[in-house]
Amino acid sequence: MIDLAAIRKATGLTQVQLAAKLGVGQAAVSKIERQSEMLMGTLVSYLTALGVDASLVVEVGDQTMTYQLTVGRRAR
Repeated sequence: MIDLAAIRKATGLTQVQLAAKLGVGQAAVSKIERQSEMLMGTLVSYLTALGVDASLVVEVGDQTMTYQLTVGRRAR
């Protein structure tokens, strides 16, 4: 499981501040951070609102495929 709260804290944002960026209430951010499963779109929205760089890396045999999920700090 991804520790979303740790990522958020590393950016210096509170749940309230992140909620404002996402256009939701603080309780919704708390719920997202406690979920063990979520839609990829929810994860991407959360990470984009934090302004972090995130990629999905898939390894199949000797092949590695990397997919950019967010545009990082440029999104802030």
